[in-house]
Amino acid sequence: MRKIISLSLLSILAACGGGGGNSGDSTTTPPGNSGFPPSSTLANLCANPRANTSDRQGTVENEKSYLRSFVDETYLWYADIPSNIVAANYATPQLYFDVLKTNAKTNSGASVDQFHWSQTTASWNASSSGIAQDYGIKWMVKGTAPSFILLAADVAPGSPAALAGIKRGDVITSIDGVPVGIADLSEILSPTKVVAHQLGFNGAAEISLTPATYSTSTVLNVKTIPTAFGTVGYFTFDTHIAKSEAELIAAIKQLKAANVTDLVIDLRYNGGGLLYVASQLAYMIAGPTTTNGQIFEKLTYNDKLAAKNTVYPFYAVTTANEQLPYLGLKRVTLLVTRNTASASESIINSLRGVDVAVDLIGDLTRGKPYGFVPQDNCSYTYFAIQFKGVNQKGFGDYADGFSPTCKASDDVTHLRGDANETMLKTALSYRQTGLCPANSAGANVLGAEPGYELIRPASQEMRILAAMPH
Repeated sequence: MRKIISLSLLSILAACGGGGGNSGDSTTTPPGNSGFPPSSTLANLCANPRANTSDRQGTVENEKSYLRSFVDETYLWYADIPSNIVAANYATPQLYFDVLKTNAKTNSGASVDQFHWSQTTASWNASSSGIAQDYGIKWMVKGTAPSFILLAADVAPGSPAALAGIKRGDVITSIDGVPVGIADLSEILSPTKVVAHQLGFNGAAEISLTPATYSTSTVLNVKTIPTAFGTVGYFTFDTHIAKSEAELIAAIKQLKAANVTDLVIDLRYNGGGLLYVASQLAYMIAGPTTTNGQIFEKLTYNDKLAAKNTVYPFYAVTTANEQLPYLGLKRVTLLVTRNTASASESIINSLRGVDVAVDLIGDLTRGKPYGFVPQDNCSYTYFAIQFKGVNQKGFGDYADGFSPTCKASDDVTHLRGDANETMLKTALSYRQTGLCPANSAGANVLGAEPGYELIRPASQEMRILAAMPH
């Protein structure tokens, strides 16, 4: 997988020494007046054709030409792509694709397009299925080599790390006998081989851990919290994939049966995913009275694809066309950080668009009002921003993120769902008093100080447009 880790971590590593077919119909789009040939005439012309596919023998140059046409046809800001980019200067189609994007900036000075990437189709299919092959640790990093801290932000149940007793907040200090500041981190952060490594945590003796294949859960820690003002429901939700539908339904049914009067959803590490899953969750929070006939998100494409502009509804049914359960709330609290992105932000924006009060506890969100239709060609899947989403009120200008109602630290000294964990504690306090606790963003909590960054694949930070299967 390319770009498997965040860009800020590349300096550390340097110092430390759906199916195989297309996911959308974008290759059939006319090229307009650009002068580039239609991408449909170049699709599947591959330097290394795959067996048992529609691939045909082609060249690296064919693959680059396909990408230039594909981006010109579908990219939201196709007119902003620099005209002086020379394909021959890039060794691979993927490196060429990386630069076929706008250089525009947001109001804060950040790049408008921070979300343009590709990865092998095999890795994309695996990541979207909910099957992982790793240690089961969400890694969080602060600093640069050799003086940095790498810790476990979360540990997946049933994973090798969980079975070995690794916990949220544990700091890795050595790898195969080498201090972590100078060790090779690549096979630890993103294992490619099922090979045992000796890992030391918190300065203790090393233990042997081997990456394993396991099924991930996207919804965890479903619970109720009794308060003086009623019963509050809580659960963590970390990614929007197809299996999330059943997990979210089970969570909402459990909380509905418990007669919750309020809801806290922990989205602090949720980078998004399938847009229809976000729509389903928003419906299950608000219910039919608030959402019937309303827009979840209006999707706007470039001027060449204006005919594809779509009004995306609040989905009230499952993929099996069964009625979804709902809580019918007019207020919801979301725990968010800079790692909350894309389809997760659609939930915030869409609910606010139909006047559901959304309190955000934590930090500024990522800022990603854009989405993709993944496009496969010659064993790679490409992600070029193709649409922008706005809510029922026409708002979608949050490229610099949503600001928190109350700022609060990601407190890795407590498990997520623990009522004493800083973000959840702040949410419960704000719900009761309407005031933000003065110490909710204290800097004495490991992992809470500014500068920590979650390490994750780009495929876990997106808004994917896919028809809801029936």
